[in-house]
Amino acid sequence: MATHKSASISNVRHPAMDRLKGIGNVHTYDGIYEAIVVSSKDVQKNGRLKVRLINSNSNVDFIEDNDPQNYLDITVQWSSPFAGSTNIKNTVASGDPTPPGEESLDKTFSGTQKSYGMWMIPPDAGNKVLVMFINGDIARGVVIGCMYQSFMNHMVPGIARSKTFTDNDGETLEVPVAEYNKASDEAKGADWTVTRDETGQTPTDNVRRPSHTPHFNGLKEQGLEQDETRGLTSSSARRESPSKVYGILTPDANQFVMDDGDQQLIRLRTKSGAQILLDETNGNVYIINKKGTGWIEIDDAGKIDVWANDSISIRSHKDINLRADRDLNIESGRDINIKTHQTTDNQPSDTTNTLNAVNGAFNLDVAGALNIKTVDATTLTSGKEFHLQSSATYLTAIKINGSSGNTEIKSAGNHNETATEIHMNGPTAATATTYSGLAVKVDDEGNLYFTNTLYTRNGEGNRETEKVGSILTRFPTREPFARETFE
Repeated sequence: MATHKSASISNVRHPAMDRLKGIGNVHTYDGIYEAIVVSSKDVQKNGRLKVRLINSNSNVDFIEDNDPQNYLDITVQWSSPFAGSTNIKNTVASGDPTPPGEESLDKTFSGTQKSYGMWMIPPDAGNKVLVMFINGDIARGVVIGCMYQSFMNHMVPGIARSKTFTDNDGETLEVPVAEYNKASDEAKGADWTVTRDETGQTPTDNVRRPSHTPHFNGLKEQGLEQDETRGLTSSSARRESPSKVYGILTPDANQFVMDDGDQQLIRLRTKSGAQILLDETNGNVYIINKKGTGWIEIDDAGKIDVWANDSISIRSHKDINLRADRDLNIESGRDINIKTHQTTDNQPSDTTNTLNAVNGAFNLDVAGALNIKTVDATTLTSGKEFHLQSSATYLTAIKINGSSGNTEIKSAGNHNETATEIHMNGPTAATATTYSGLAVKVDDEGNLYFTNTLYTRNGEGNRETEKVGSILTRFPTREPFARETFE
């Protein structure tokens, strides 16, 4: 492998440049020059680049080291649209007066400078940049911009979906893709003038590209690989001209996208798919973690769906208020536990003694009927008096299957009954009303309504599902969530 030794800026000698210099004259480098990045490593970590100035007759992506007539390697400074530090005049120098007993101000936050601005890493070696020289001085070169390589901007900024390679050439599989491979046979037949026009979809070019494996695998893990709203995207600089997409894509595929196209949105997403989506077109706000084990969505109608593979925990230092102006449905796959505490008993230290030391009461006030059904025994235990009061004229007890059973009353003390008349064995007592329990939601044909999405996948790569019985009117699942409501 050929090597190239770069001279220091002060000793740069180049035949092409020397010919432009007259005896006794200092040549200045005015205007803007095209250059190729040779190295982006900077020992000062200040964004300096080593670039290779390209001869005006050169029109190639990279200049080989064995062609010294066509290049000049120099070190230039990286620039940013916005960068700076607080005024150095406000910096406190060592030895400046310090109030007695206090730390020297030159070692404190208030005594030093604070930096701010926009930082983007310089481009990789082989990319073209535009360079200018302050006052024409070759020792004061600055990169003022970068240029995309030809047709190398499909991924930017949202890793957009497009055609990829399949076993069946007749298929058009839409997945997040990388850039086309210039070195492959596929690139030789690419026709950039052909646009694939599909009904109901944003037109894209007809070039096939390799799948963006990390991003696509992330979407499959989440269950969003077929979701064109929350998963797949058309946000690409190559979607239309002029492009309606704005944003940033890092080399490791983390992205910030602002799209003014058919689906207007702002999206912040990592390589594997963890994202925050603000969807202007559909009115949704959507948040999901990397593995798809938890997500939250607020839709345009005001529905809020929350799904968690693990627990959902909510704590308030004071009150938690929960109200539904219509029905409040609570369902548990196992136990429902409700416990009230004494305000001073087994509580976090920062919440004890906030109220008077009383036993917490459980109060249930129902405007209509109160129905309770248990499959197993029903046990009511009271530490003190047990009061049962009804405005009805009877109190009945009967076995659930209608067969004969005993009604037993046992008291450790006296048993007192008061009535106008007491009939011990007739006339026949009224029959108890049976409560059949809550019915799960079903469709018009009586089939279970809700579909639960499982982790497992079938032979076609889609997630397996199962029908579940639930009293809820909406049943969030792992993605893909059907987003159906049963009133």
